[in-house]
Amino acid sequence: MSTPQLSMISLDLDRSMLARFGRSMGLPLQTADEGYLAHCAMRAAFGALAPQPFAMRPARGRFARVLGYADASADALRDHAASFAEPIAHSACNLPSIAAKRMPEAWPAGMHLGFEVRVCPIRRPSDNASRKAAGATRDHAEVDCFLSECWKAEADVRLSREEIYCSWLARELARDGAATMRAAQMISFRRIRLSRSDHTAARRLRVCERPDATVEGLLEVASPVAFAALLRRGVGRHRAFGFGMLLLRPAGDDHA
Repeated sequence: MSTPQLSMISLDLDRSMLARFGRSMGLPLQTADEGYLAHCAMRAAFGALAPQPFAMRPARGRFARVLGYADASADALRDHAASFAEPIAHSACNLPSIAAKRMPEAWPAGMHLGFEVRVCPIRRPSDNASRKAAGATRDHAEVDCFLSECWKAEADVRLSREEIYCSWLARELARDGAATMRAAQMISFRRIRLSRSDHTAARRLRVCERPDATVEGLLEVASPVAFAALLRRGVGRHRAFGFGMLLLRPAGDDHA
């Protein structure tokens, strides 16, 4: 069975209806981040067809714009929402605004591409010794890559957050031989509070603090097949909540 062709989706979310949708789910809006609300609303509207990974773009008045990758056309998304979405989720997703374009079927090996990606640069220490060294307090704890390196470094060693995050990103891009990062710079960084459901039967909402970095740069496609899979999968963790979408542009284009 062949893999469906990937599409880039643009969708406007009505911010007031998005908040109403969050309240209908019992979410504490003072702690629920916009990426989590967008994820929940799109899943409720489009089910398994929902764009993922996706990126939140700057809000325009009442609307927040989402760009995402999906194995579905604009018509398929609208048809699914019309048939199955609950009314509030249906209203939160401005269905007439949906636009889609087909992504290229192949990215030639050796092709250079500019990129921008918002990432959550964390890792999960793999054993008890590593977890202790990284300051993790529970199994499978997520640890900021920069803080992890700081805890392991000698007291008089000064580390660069940008260098550590870019090295982490280079490894992510190289997974399965997908791409080689040729240049990168971190253009923004902050620490944010994210809302996530836990894995208990009650699905309680918990709030965690995580690094939020946006990196732009230049990459070279190494494997056409692996690179196409990387676009579809996204980069790093929390990809379902507004992180990890690779936005591409021609190599050499200035960032707009």
